[in-house]
Amino acid sequence: MNELTIKYYLKLFLEGFLNSYAQVYFSTGKLLAVLLILVTFFDVGAGLSGVIAVVITQLSALLFHFDHKNIREGTYSYNSAMIGVALGILYQPNFSLIIFITVASILTFLLTVWFMNQLAVKGLPFLSMPFLLVIWLVMLGGNGFSSLDLVAKTNYSLIQIYPELFYHMTEFVGTWPFADVFYMYFRSLGAILFQYNDLAGILIAIGILFQSRISFVLSLYGFVLGFLFYRYMEADFSQLIYSYIGFNFILTAIALGGFFIVASRRSLFLLVFVIPLIAMIISGTHGLFLFFNLPMYSLPFNITVLLVLYMLNQRAYPGKLHRVLYQHFSAEKNHYKYYNSLERFGNQAFFNISLPIIGFWRIPQGNDGLITHREDYRHALDFDVIDSNNQTYKNEGFEKTDYLCFDLPVISPANGTVVAVVDGIDDNGIGSVNLENNWGNTVVIKHAEYLYSKLSHLKKNSIEVKLNDFVSKGHLIGRCGNSGRSPEPHLHFQMQATPFVGSKTLLYPLGHYLTKEQEQFKLHSSDIPKEGELVSNITPTSLLSKAFGFIPGQILRWEVNKNGKKQEIIWEVFVSSLNATYLYCHKTKAVAYFVNDGTMFYFTEYYGNKGTLLHHFYKSAHRVLLAYYKGIEVKDRLLISDLFHGGLNFVHDFTAPAFHYLKSYYSSEFVRIDNEHSPSEIEIHSKCSGKLMEKTLVENNYTITLSGGTVPNLVLSSSELNLTATVCLEG
Repeated sequence: MNELTIKYYLKLFLEGFLNSYAQVYFSTGKLLAVLLILVTFFDVGAGLSGVIAVVITQLSALLFHFDHKNIREGTYSYNSAMIGVALGILYQPNFSLIIFITVASILTFLLTVWFMNQLAVKGLPFLSMPFLLVIWLVMLGGNGFSSLDLVAKTNYSLIQIYPELFYHMTEFVGTWPFADVFYMYFRSLGAILFQYNDLAGILIAIGILFQSRISFVLSLYGFVLGFLFYRYMEADFSQLIYSYIGFNFILTAIALGGFFIVASRRSLFLLVFVIPLIAMIISGTHGLFLFFNLPMYSLPFNITVLLVLYMLNQRAYPGKLHRVLYQHFSAEKNHYKYYNSLERFGNQAFFNISLPIIGFWRIPQGNDGLITHREDYRHALDFDVIDSNNQTYKNEGFEKTDYLCFDLPVISPANGTVVAVVDGIDDNGIGSVNLENNWGNTVVIKHAEYLYSKLSHLKKNSIEVKLNDFVSKGHLIGRCGNSGRSPEPHLHFQMQATPFVGSKTLLYPLGHYLTKEQEQFKLHSSDIPKEGELVSNITPTSLLSKAFGFIPGQILRWEVNKNGKKQEIIWEVFVSSLNATYLYCHKTKAVAYFVNDGTMFYFTEYYGNKGTLLHHFYKSAHRVLLAYYKGIEVKDRLLISDLFHGGLNFVHDFTAPAFHYLKSYYSSEFVRIDNEHSPSEIEIHSKCSGKLMEKTLVENNYTITLSGGTVPNLVLSSSELNLTATVCLEG
């Protein structure tokens, strides 16, 4: 085993160890983990038992070759951490206990793997179910192992060594308004790790606060909802004081308010109905567990969260309560990244569909058109061509050949397979229609499951494809004609979910296209052309395509001059196991994920320190159109954290689920080109603005200059940041 391998496993082990504790509170924050470990060592035996349990579980996962990502995140071992701490609380430390902890940890690990895989099929988490089963087994049968010399533990903990510290903390909390609520809140927080005192709860609350403001607010909000429900219903408060199981309110609020569900006003509202369910479960099962002399621990939390998530998974459509699809182990990241993605790509379809035309065409009839685009066929587009006088024909317009769109090429809007071809139908005379063959000469292309495009009214015998042909985007399909129900030459285009020529239409946005009005261009992304608009596909500019055409394996050596200091920074282009491309900075370890769809270059994620060259590039080239069109402004959104730092971000997190008063914007535009037809130099200006309400508080301005021919150069500069960076983009 070489040095790099040893370092890798040590880092893997350490991160997994810390996350095993932080995961108890749905986090991977190191500060929170350290505070939680500290709290477990209020009872030294409990703290050591927790460490042993985690180490045993991690070694088991490594020994049996389990996923390193899950080991690193503490997924396999956070239940074991709780088991270890619980056993350390219950029993005196001795060699027999170590053996028992080892067995219990392995059993917990096996149950974790089983629950993890069984519930994953339903899209559900396993939560703390393994812990509950094992701890109940131990409590029911532990005393039966007399040969292990397990004896009930005497009350020995830090509170006996420094009682003044704990008493003073309790007295201090007693001076607060609503002290009775805070007593139960702090002790419920501590009770999750079997520490029933105010100091433990305060330390945990501080850890949650610094790790996640949203989770901190949710923990208070959920507990207060439960407390008020008990008080209003005049319920037996001894049920909450019993092991301070009010932590079920806290865990449920964090889980459903911002961890498994994106934090929002609706998730907060959901908790108003969910928290009373926990109170009902506690009340209904309290007597049963007392009969068996067992604590219910986190059972109400597990039942409630699983039921709610299962219910949400069964919805006919997602609605306004959004499940977290990619877990960042932070309520803030789950929230901000979801809503940023929604604003940036909310209308973007999975499959990018382009216009089936070359050049600018008009939309004489769009969706819900009054002539023929009605009912099942409402989501369709007709295309024709007009001249500078808005005429669709030359001469008198009596012949189909007089029409400007007649015989023009029709192309495939995306990659796909031809699944239907109708040809041989005569083109109509002007003013005549063929109602028997309504769609005329037609081609249907399959792009994905339940996604087809249909091109109709094509010219007789002009179709260039046959059944089962694979066609790429831009492939010539045929020529615009006047067949079928078409009194004048035009192209009928629609998306549909089935492969038949007569299928009903499907509302589906187009990827990127241009509109033109009075010689002014406007960029559209994930939009649907409107009736009367002049539309065109985007033709990429070679220099832009080359400059932003990063390919896996490419090395980028930047010469950086910042504040008069020069240095070389090396980036490399990689592709992930999920086929996502990203830039990696060897110096700062920062990572920026990007997409190049041939028409647009844009960044999707950034991980690493802010202020790096890669982060400046991520901001300055956040979205770049790969085609030069005069006057076009590209707009996008950034994460709040990309521009705001420190106190403003910290305070904003508290109210983020309800409303945002901080916003970050991006825009870019072309300001100079030396030759529109074959440019050797292009200059782009981009601006990143951070606003409080409507007042701009932060603004970063960048200039990106591209030059060269076969091998372009890219220069990133910002006068306000005293930054200039140059790279030769040779592969």
